[in-house]
Amino acid sequence: MNKKLLCLLATIISATASWAQENPVEEALKKDGAMPTFPVSAAKDKELFTAEFVDKALDSFDNTHWQMGGDHALYYNMHLSEVMPTGIASPNEDYKPLERDIRPELEDLKTKTGKGELTLKEYAVHPHYRLQAMIFIHKGKVVYETYPGMNRTDRKVWASSAKTTAGLVMAMLVEEGKVDLRKPVVEYVPSLKGSVWDDVTVGNVVNMATGLDNEETAEAIMNPDSAVVRFFASGMVPAYKPRETQGTWVDVARAEKKIQGEKQGELFRYASINTQVLTQLIENVEKKKWTQIFEDRVWSKVYARQAAIFNIAPGGLALPVGLLSTTPEDMARFATLFTPSWKAVASEQVVTDDLLQRIRSAADPARYAMASKRKSSMGAFNEYAMGNGYQFDYIFEDGAIAKSGNMNQMIYMDPKRDFAAIAFSNSPYHSGFGETKAPAYMRLAAKALAGD
Repeated sequence: MNKKLLCLLATIISATASWAQENPVEEALKKDGAMPTFPVSAAKDKELFTAEFVDKALDSFDNTHWQMGGDHALYYNMHLSEVMPTGIASPNEDYKPLERDIRPELEDLKTKTGKGELTLKEYAVHPHYRLQAMIFIHKGKVVYETYPGMNRTDRKVWASSAKTTAGLVMAMLVEEGKVDLRKPVVEYVPSLKGSVWDDVTVGNVVNMATGLDNEETAEAIMNPDSAVVRFFASGMVPAYKPRETQGTWVDVARAEKKIQGEKQGELFRYASINTQVLTQLIENVEKKKWTQIFEDRVWSKVYARQAAIFNIAPGGLALPVGLLSTTPEDMARFATLFTPSWKAVASEQVVTDDLLQRIRSAADPARYAMASKRKSSMGAFNEYAMGNGYQFDYIFEDGAIAKSGNMNQMIYMDPKRDFAAIAFSNSPYHSGFGETKAPAYMRLAAKALAGD
């Protein structure tokens, strides 16, 4: 074997060994509390959440550790108000309990999963799926509910399902003529002027088709120098720790680059920083802080049991990008706003037919065809969605809309069938975990109840 070939092989072997040694997920999982060793039921009785455990969890908090979805994340996801600064959106002064018309036959719904064909009853308690709560509402009444990993009055982070709140408010502003989707986003967010955002339209930020290199791929999430990781690090900062010099979300946004050969609007590339840009846009247009805007436009109309709690990034901008916590029932109330039975959960109509049509008409099958979320729609729902729009990942041909969240949260609205559903989970995306079929049961239940 010649010397050049030996040198090449040595280089490859060295690089491979180095990558294996420095694999960020493997390294992160070595940290105490990073692996999911507790069953999710531990979050119900809370006996395992001793003062010592909580102190260690709080001391260990950073974005990477949280994203591992382990024992510490089980605590974080239900207690983020102890970790980061929070803003409070108050509900309607009148609390109205949800009516119930439990349909036991829904537990017999079956779908194929990675663990074989399971009924909904079996899936809900299967330790692999780490489901904490799931609620189905039909015609304004709860028809199915389960809480294997939390109590009814516990709060849980929505993760990226919370992007629906920003999408809804954006749709309102466009409907009212306060925002023009055709204009460059920098006309509303001047802090981004003089960067790659200069010619990106508001519409392409709303629908996540900016043509910028900020997509949340597995590779990007595992690269500590990627725009994705730097964005998360800029916002997920505990209130009790000295702030590191990773910069603000604006710094991260201004440093992003265009994807060579790709025009904006061509492809849906999922990127949370788009939601942060929209949050700043909304505040600039309304001249109020996000939490107050959401309270005024949405939550103050909802007969919610508790406040909606948004965490706040350094610099003061709220994080509807994913850091919203409510009870399971209150999340289900928000989903029900999108159905004909909204009167069961609100004092006035929040989501009009015009707003629904605006969200659904934003779907572009061509933009969605090669998107990673299209593939994930089959994995979650066992059928393909046809598009995305206004921060919703999944828009179906029949008008149903849905949004997923990290660690397998889900919110689903099916206006045609007068059905809404939510799921809270604490499932990591490593060590064989990651699959969710809660969305498939949602679609099956909606169709069964409608007689489809």
